[in-house]
Amino acid sequence: MNRLLLVLGGLLCISLPASAQQRPLRTDDAELLEVGQIRGEFGFEFLQKQRYSLSGLEGDLARLGIAAMHVGVGEYAEFQISGVLQDFLSVTRRDTSILPPSFTGNSTNDFGDLVLATKIKLAREKGLRPALAFKFAVELPNAKHDSGLGNDETQFYASILLSKRLGPTRFLGNIGLAILGNPVYNGRQTDVLTYGAAILLPLTPKLNLVGEINGRKGPSPERVGNEDQSQVRAGIQLQALGLRWDLGGIAGLKSFDPDSGIACGVTYVFKAFHR
Repeated sequence: MNRLLLVLGGLLCISLPASAQQRPLRTDDAELLEVGQIRGEFGFEFLQKQRYSLSGLEGDLARLGIAAMHVGVGEYAEFQISGVLQDFLSVTRRDTSILPPSFTGNSTNDFGDLVLATKIKLAREKGLRPALAFKFAVELPNAKHDSGLGNDETQFYASILLSKRLGPTRFLGNIGLAILGNPVYNGRQTDVLTYGAAILLPLTPKLNLVGEINGRKGPSPERVGNEDQSQVRAGIQLQALGLRWDLGGIAGLKSFDPDSGIACGVTYVFKAFHR
């Protein structure tokens, strides 16, 4: 699995032309890629005061090689694979841990979890009706608890995606359910609501202003390892040199979100095969 992430990162480093999409946001678009199109994304995030309840760690997190590949496999389907090549945490604080990490020193690193997803088109945008799609995904536990950055649990996600144009402005919405493995009690799970709302506002033909709120919420705030999460992100997308470049700021709203952060990256779309 680690080799697969490395291959993915290498593929996404190839220089490709970009098209419209929502990076650096997390909220998914209901629109699908055309058949035969492949979209590669590669980016970086730096998050201040990221907290981990299981390992008791807190510090500044650098996420290097946030990679994704989306493939238009049919008129009504899109396949997605994403992951992080390496997470580096500079530890500034250690609290009581539920699953103690095994490293020594003031820093730790690990591969990020790998996510496999499929998006299925339900309806095109028409009149007052938004575009609709259904997405289901599985998150594989690539990051291990020994590093203090993982929980060794497989997670499942299912959500309804909406997108709507009002003039040049696009609005995105997600609502869904996540089934999270419980890292503390074997055989138990945590069911949480996932949500996202985003806006993409063109300022010029090559420059977009973007923003969102995205997160998850469960029935109880005391779920160690599966706590509520919520982030606000705002930034820009710039079309230049045949690529789409992005830069965004991040603000965490919950206890185990980072206090603040930045995200940047590049996106490229190309035609790999025909119908």
